[in-house]
Amino acid sequence: MISRSRTKSSRTEPGPAMRVDSRPKRIRAWYLAALLALPGTVALVGPAEAHAQFSVSPVILPIPASNEATDAIVMVRNDGESPLQLRVFAADFDQKPDGGHETSPAGTHDRSCADRLEVVPDGLSVPAGVSQPVLIRIHPGADSDDTCWSLVFIESPPPQGGGYRAGLRIGVKVYGLAAGGSESGEIRTAAVADSDAAAKTRTLRFTVANLEAWPILARGTVEVRDFDGGSRTTVPVESFSVLPDHERQVEVDLDADLAPGRYLAIPVLEYGADGLMGAQVAFRVR
Repeated sequence: MISRSRTKSSRTEPGPAMRVDSRPKRIRAWYLAALLALPGTVALVGPAEAHAQFSVSPVILPIPASNEATDAIVMVRNDGESPLQLRVFAADFDQKPDGGHETSPAGTHDRSCADRLEVVPDGLSVPAGVSQPVLIRIHPGADSDDTCWSLVFIESPPPQGGGYRAGLRIGVKVYGLAAGGSESGEIRTAAVADSDAAAKTRTLRFTVANLEAWPILARGTVEVRDFDGGSRTTVPVESFSVLPDHERQVEVDLDADLAPGRYLAIPVLEYGADGLMGAQVAFRVR
C-alpha cells in the first residue's frame, strides 16, 4: 500500500490498492478530447441506414465553474446534399458500473445540469455543406461546488413516407466542472479468475472509484510478473471514464502462457495531468 501523496494531507489506507493522487491546475489535452465520449446514436424506425448526414464538433464540453454565465459553441455541419431540419434539446445521462450509459429526461438525476443549462436555438435549418453554431451556456448556481453533467442532443427526425426510416441523433456531453475541483481515483478491489480452464485463459477484474469532483479518464497497463520478479507479459488497458462518486468495473484478459506457479498481476493506470493508481494481485496457476 502507498500513502496518499500530492494531496492536502498525508494518509495511509489499507487494502490491495495503491494510489498517487494529483491536484492538477489544468486539464490535459487528451482528457478534453476523449473524456466520456458518447458516439452518435441512430434512432431507428426500422432496419435502415440513417438518411440524414451531419456531424457535430466538439462532442465533449467540460465547462469550468464561474461566477458568471459561461458560453461554449458546438458546430453542426450538414454533410449531405439536402437541407436539414434539426431539433436541439437537453437530456440527462448516467454511467453504469460496466461503463454503459443510461439516458433520461433533463433534470432526472441529482447531478443534472438542467437548472443551469441553456441551449440556443432549439432547432436548426442547415443548408447542405454549411455549418451552424449551437450556443451552450452554463449559469452559476447554488450547486456550483459539485460537478453536474447533462446531454445536448442534436437530432434529425425520420423522413416521411413508407418503408423503414431512421433518424440520426448525436449527443454532446456537457460538464459543469466544480470550482476548485480535482481528479482522484483508486483501485478498490481486484482479483484474477480463470476465464476458460481448458484454454488456460485468465481475467483480471478490478473496480476503479472516482473520489473527487471531476470526471476522470484512466488508461494504462497490466503487468504479469512471477514471484522472482521476472516480467512475463504486459497487457494494455484501453481508456475508460468514471464519473464523480461512481465506480467502474474493468476486465482485462491475461493471455500469457504461464507454467504452474504463483504470479502477480499489477495494474497501473494514469489519469489527469499526473495522477496514478494501481494494485497488486497474487494468483496461482495450477
